[in-house]
Amino acid sequence: MQSAAGVTNLPVAVPDGFGTAAWVTARKFFSFPVLMGLLLAAAALFGARERLPDPDTWWHIAVGQHILDTHSWPTTDPYSFTAAGVHWIAYEWLGEVMMAFAAHLGGLLGLGILHFSLVAMVTMLLYYYAYVRSGNWKAACIATAIVLPIASAIYSPRPQLFGYVFLLVTLICLELFRQGNSKALWILPPMFLIWVNTHGTFVFGLAVMGVYYAGGLFDFQLGGLVAERWTPRQRVQLLFTFLLCCIALLITPYGTEIAAYPVLMAATQPFNIANIQEWQPLTFGLGVGKYFLNLVLLVFAAHIFFPVRYRLAELGMLLFGVYAACSHIRFVLIFVMFFVPIVAMFLAKWMPPYDPKKDYHALNLVVIALLAVAMIKILPGQAKLSEVVAKDYPTGAIQYLHEHPKPAGMYNEYFYGGYLIWQLGPQHKVFIDGRADLYEYTGVFQDYMKIATLDRETLPLLQRYNITSALIDKKGPLATLLAASQDWKQEYSDENSAIFVRSRTPAPAGN
Repeated sequence: MQSAAGVTNLPVAVPDGFGTAAWVTARKFFSFPVLMGLLLAAAALFGARERLPDPDTWWHIAVGQHILDTHSWPTTDPYSFTAAGVHWIAYEWLGEVMMAFAAHLGGLLGLGILHFSLVAMVTMLLYYYAYVRSGNWKAACIATAIVLPIASAIYSPRPQLFGYVFLLVTLICLELFRQGNSKALWILPPMFLIWVNTHGTFVFGLAVMGVYYAGGLFDFQLGGLVAERWTPRQRVQLLFTFLLCCIALLITPYGTEIAAYPVLMAATQPFNIANIQEWQPLTFGLGVGKYFLNLVLLVFAAHIFFPVRYRLAELGMLLFGVYAACSHIRFVLIFVMFFVPIVAMFLAKWMPPYDPKKDYHALNLVVIALLAVAMIKILPGQAKLSEVVAKDYPTGAIQYLHEHPKPAGMYNEYFYGGYLIWQLGPQHKVFIDGRADLYEYTGVFQDYMKIATLDRETLPLLQRYNITSALIDKKGPLATLLAASQDWKQEYSDENSAIFVRSRTPAPAGN
């Protein structure tokens, strides 16, 4: 039987001086499927090289560092003056600790290495999942390459990347179990224990397990749509694994609160979902939106002329993936995960299988070595990363604030908040940052949007919050308003940001 690398149990010519096992292992590492996987990883890294950083990256690092320093988990907000002391938990604490550890070891470069490692891991797991489903390495490679432009749009350095790794492992294990590997499920319960403490995408893992289980409760065939009944032993094992995974969700520093968070977010944060960009519907005016739409239409048209058999479970996941991506940009990669194996299965009808007897391992070794060098070159250095950060974040203003600290009551842009927390720590309290859930529950987020969009309450709100200074986008509308006001004076300015200070207390209305 052929293994994942396509070489197990095949006769090989063993060179003098090599043990048979060692040579077979070497051939696996330098095989054509491995080469294709590294090519995909290099392409993904090239597309993700400008994805560092994300506005939320910084506060995630700060929270992780706080946990490492204090050996405790926060239960109230320590970073803002607008929601100080309000109940708040680090519901992605383990992912944040890993990010903080990388940043502690290597600064921006350490964070970049972690980011690139996760991007490469997600890409190669996509590739392997497509192979497991299609049985064809070449089809899996092409299918993965087709969706890389979509996936790279959301490869930002945040705990959700860990979640995507776990979700792909779940899909692979379930598919291997369906193909007869009864041991494939046992990795899931301990993984869910890590997953629930890392990111809220664990709910997709539970959903996928439920869909797989439901899709095997009966035999069914309607045209190209089929379902195959699980054996009684498989049903019991799948249910028992699901139960263990659910129990694992309860093992967190916050009890059941982390496990409940994704449901609470969906039900109690409408303002967050309506106003944060990643929660907006996929816009077909964007490049990634056009590519997504054309790809879905092309595959749909191809299936009209070349029908493919679908299992009920995978069709259900695909339809959900399309809906999720169209509803929220954030879930584009969920669509990609459900879409890739179907494309690979379609392409496998025309792709000849990989033949290890025709492989050129020496040539593969040379190309793999060149790819390894290229991937190292793709990773930006510390200086380049600092330059990238300086384009979008107030690095100069932060230096100014180190030298000229402001009293409590500084207003800041939403996308500056996390960077302020990371650079100035809990000593400098922010007005708002990327923890939108906290600020929606307290009403601060709603007030921030009024200020940022120059609502008629903008100036009264600044006074109500006792704002004495403001770090804002130099080209934003609020900067124009404050520059025209007699009550405000610009104290600092650079290409990106400006600091305004209140020069006098405004006169009461009517005077």
